[in-house]
Amino acid sequence: MKAVIMAGGKGTRLRPLTCNIPKPMVPLVHKPVMEYSIELLKKYGITEIAVTLQYLPDVIKDYFGDGSQFGVKLHYFVEKLPLGTAGSIKNAQKFLDERFVVISGDGLTDFNLSKGIQFHLEKNALATIFMKQVETPLDYGVILTNENNEVVRFIEKPNWNEVFSDTVNTGIYVLEPEIFTFLEEGVPTDFSKDTFPLLMKEKQAIFGFKADGYWSDVGNLYSYRETQFDMLKKKVQVSLLGNETNEGIWIGKNVHIEDDVTLNGPISIGDGTVIRSGSILDGQCIIGKHSILSTNCTLKKSILWNDIYVGDSSELRGTTICKGTKLENSASLYEASVIGEQCTIASNAIIKPEVKVWPNKTIEESAIVHTSLIWGKKITRSLFNGRGVSGLANVEITPDFFARLASAYGAVLPQGGKIVLGSDSYSITNLMKSSFQTGILSAGISTVDIGITIPPIVRFTVEREPVIGGVYFRFVNRNGEMQISAEFYDGKGYPISAELERKIENAFWQEDYRRASFDQIGFSASVNNVEDSYINSLISLISIKQIKNANLKVIIGFEHCHHFYFVPKLLEKLNCEIYTVPNHKAPIELSKYVQGVGGDLGILIGETGEFLKVITEEGEIVADETMLALYIMLHFYEKKEGIMAIPHHGSSELDILAKRLGGKIVRTKADPRSIMEKEGSVFTYLFDAQYAFIHIVEMMTKQNIKLSQLIKMLPSIHLLSESVYCPKTAKGLVMRILMQENSQSKIELLDGIKVHHPDGGWTLILPDREKPVFTVYSQAKDLNIARQQSSNYVKKILNIQKYQDLETVGDNK
Repeated sequence: MKAVIMAGGKGTRLRPLTCNIPKPMVPLVHKPVMEYSIELLKKYGITEIAVTLQYLPDVIKDYFGDGSQFGVKLHYFVEKLPLGTAGSIKNAQKFLDERFVVISGDGLTDFNLSKGIQFHLEKNALATIFMKQVETPLDYGVILTNENNEVVRFIEKPNWNEVFSDTVNTGIYVLEPEIFTFLEEGVPTDFSKDTFPLLMKEKQAIFGFKADGYWSDVGNLYSYRETQFDMLKKKVQVSLLGNETNEGIWIGKNVHIEDDVTLNGPISIGDGTVIRSGSILDGQCIIGKHSILSTNCTLKKSILWNDIYVGDSSELRGTTICKGTKLENSASLYEASVIGEQCTIASNAIIKPEVKVWPNKTIEESAIVHTSLIWGKKITRSLFNGRGVSGLANVEITPDFFARLASAYGAVLPQGGKIVLGSDSYSITNLMKSSFQTGILSAGISTVDIGITIPPIVRFTVEREPVIGGVYFRFVNRNGEMQISAEFYDGKGYPISAELERKIENAFWQEDYRRASFDQIGFSASVNNVEDSYINSLISLISIKQIKNANLKVIIGFEHCHHFYFVPKLLEKLNCEIYTVPNHKAPIELSKYVQGVGGDLGILIGETGEFLKVITEEGEIVADETMLALYIMLHFYEKKEGIMAIPHHGSSELDILAKRLGGKIVRTKADPRSIMEKEGSVFTYLFDAQYAFIHIVEMMTKQNIKLSQLIKMLPSIHLLSESVYCPKTAKGLVMRILMQENSQSKIELLDGIKVHHPDGGWTLILPDREKPVFTVYSQAKDLNIARQQSSNYVKKILNIQKYQDLETVGDNK
């Protein structure tokens, strides 16, 4: 049997480790990561191996040669341009003329390949995917299999609301040569995004094998460090170089350790290394070959490559240092710092946590380095959450951060383009916007600043102007969060796609910024009174004459910030009599005010101008699910539109209502982009409070009815929702077990897991994209039944968190 090792990766998320070497050559405890893949294949009798190369191929060829030194025979296939995971295999088709194993050259595993191959044979499969359960599956391809282990669903790098399991694709496959009939030569193709979905569509035999053992894809600097610590702790079955002289302490050949050296395992010391007296290695340390640790050095959780010199009294805490680097006396390097090859850290210099230094750099004596020499630091979570980028104001999110984020954003946009900028009225937001503008201009992107405004107006401006995107900045401090956030829009005014978010994140982490020449930088312009165009466009959508004649009395509550100054202007154009209530009034207080002054309706506008809450003249606060029904009636009233997009959790009664009005509902994910894409416009009831309001008053005046009467025309909605805490590390486990428990039920996976019950009701289990929370929606013919269904799933979510595997959960249900 043959195998192919995919070794073409650049490892951009591992920089500066991979500045001068390809990812498969990054060392794990003294050996290139790819060497462990060769050893695993050899262990199971597979010695005829193809190696696909693209980035710095000669580095790999020079080290491994023809493979004879490692007991195998290697055949190299070099791509001129990246062909993707499947495309690179197609490039080796002539060699792969029999059943073969595919394994990554930049991951570490001790899976039993024989068991996976036997499984493949028993299933008579075309393709078998080795699967593994992980705590956080967002960076992988999530897999769902049926009771026969056939792959029935596959999502590559999902958001939390798309995670229906914690079982992921490890990138290890058993394939039949017939797979090549599904691949085109020379065409970039990816197994996860292209080939596997095609095989499922064509009803081919594609199976998932649940592998036991250790697996790490060594995809970022954190996993690079933790994988090696796992190796030292013997969590993975691999052979480590050197002799284990004491439990957890491996010593290579010709190592010289002077008296009065403290070694607290686990530790691995490479060949020819010298450790001087007084030094302390206090656990989880890897010292490369031919390195020197001078007197009184202290190291903890640190990884040193080959040929490192560490001067007297230096202190290393959680650092990674590449080969050939020199640390002079009393240097201090702290947690998650990374130093590239051939650097010099002068005496008394301090490298602060998470700082990255690119190769061949010099840090001067007594310097304190707070930021990377090349911009940026690795952060521990994704930049983007459900609605853009956010963090603590001037702590996590600083002007420097926004300048770098803008540079990353500019790098993925075509040079010479133009974007719209807007912000709320807080001083801190405008400071951040100015910093962002500086970074984006330097990338050759021009800006149009529309000043103090709200997101719907930014989206409206982007949709109608010849620009390629937009960004809105705001400060959030409802409950003392003190958060700054930035939301990004594409050229249609929709929030940007997950794919573009990842491109921006990659540019940010790789510090791969574009700098325009001095005569091609972007230019900035400011535009005032854009709200007039917005208001006029809104008014053009309705019959304004009848509204004016009605002279409605409207009680309005909103954040009394300057960025809402246009709201009274809109109401005045509708000839409404306006009553405003004091700041931060709760809906119940506004309800009393509406009744007290005899208002026709009350409205509460959310802080972004997107979300609307309505109160009838009788003081009734209209529930969210009823608001959705109201929007459907408005949308299809007089057959204005043929379809309307609503969130997947919307009640089934809404479909009946839409059908009665001659319309059709399209269900989608609850995020703004999904809704706007389906409807083809930034004007939506769910994410533009002003758009929703004008249509409510239009229907009231056209029908000459009060809001309470309009609400009574709507169907009763038997829908309940409940939130339940769940740590992110358990979300995938919860989703997988719920999928397994409901395998015989009718389920939908558009947004979370929607389980249909025999009585006609359903329950939707929806993980929040950012917060450690599930929202459980339940609908039934009777509210008590819905309440019971919701309660059952809340209990299941809480119970599953207590256990680590399906068997234990099954025993304790």
